[in-house]
Amino acid sequence: MNEKPLWEQIGSSFVEHYYQIFDTDRSRLAPLYIETSCLSWEAQQFQGKDAIVEKLTSLPFAKILHLVTAQDHQPTPDNCILSMVVGQLKVDEDPVMGFHQVFLLKSINEAWICTNDVFRLSLHNFS
Repeated sequence: MNEKPLWEQIGSSFVEHYYQIFDTDRSRLAPLYIETSCLSWEAQQFQGKDAIVEKLTSLPFAKILHLVTAQDHQPTPDNCILSMVVGQLKVDEDPVMGFHQVFLLKSINEAWICTNDVFRLSLHNFS
């Protein structure tokens, strides 16, 4: 059996955990961030877990469901894990949209924390 490298196991577990919380109760995401964490959400910048969770809980929808279609994970030279996620999301009754999200994970006090988070919808305007 070909076991995945540890960084892939950690990255995949984090991604699964993150979207499960996001899709059920975004207010519970705070423990995944620290005060120096940064979020770029569609070019808007937020720093600190309180500001990040405030942004995520204020998003204007009642229901969301993420479907991860691909994810890649890499170890970094400073013992972090870089994770890139591609997928689709369904918000309320809106059409399905594609998205990309990148996480930089760092082990702090034996827990994997998101220090950097970049999110973009996969919307294209060719006009």
